[in-house]
Amino acid sequence: MSDSSQSPQYGGPQYGGPQYGGPQYAGPPPKKGRGALVLVGVLALVLVVVVAVGAVVLLRGDDHKADSASRSRPAAPESVEFRRVVKAEPGTCDAAQAGVACDSAGNRYSLGKVELDGSNVTQVKAVAGQNSDWYVNLKLDSAGARLFGDLTTDLAQKKPPQNQLAIVVRGRVVSAPTVMSAIPGGDVQIASGFSKPDAEKLAADITG
Repeated sequence: MSDSSQSPQYGGPQYGGPQYGGPQYAGPPPKKGRGALVLVGVLALVLVVVVAVGAVVLLRGDDHKADSASRSRPAAPESVEFRRVVKAEPGTCDAAQAGVACDSAGNRYSLGKVELDGSNVTQVKAVAGQNSDWYVNLKLDSAGARLFGDLTTDLAQKKPPQNQLAIVVRGRVVSAPTVMSAIPGGDVQIASGFSKPDAEKLAADITG
């Protein structure tokens, strides 16, 4: 990756959940002499609607959980590595040497040791941001969060390309973001003006 300005950047995510409000129902005014019957009918209808809506929400929630469980973690944790970038060079890459890896564009990276790996990653997700941009959000376990916080604290003080952190999957660099600041807490955002397909591809590369 020759141009560090084009490298994605790590930053802490901001989350905001949607706000939900339940519908308000109002039945028609009861006709004279049939008030009790109409009231029972309206209550029965409301009960059916509430039960039906609850079933849809529960089913969607179960489907979402199943999908997340099957795709959110790296399939082969040992094949996902987080390594410091020591040197980055453009051109045709030959990764035959130890400690060297290439990206899909042919950029050559000399890398440091493995600082943490996919076993520390508990979730990987492509998320829509503002202004039609997408990003990839990673969540780390407690050990990974501590390691990542210490690592990014150090990297943020360095100059390019030593402030880049390569994500290496099966020996290939899938991303080498620039670390702008320390990132404690284990919530990691990779942002680079991604389109939806770009973000989904990076998430799929990491999860395998």
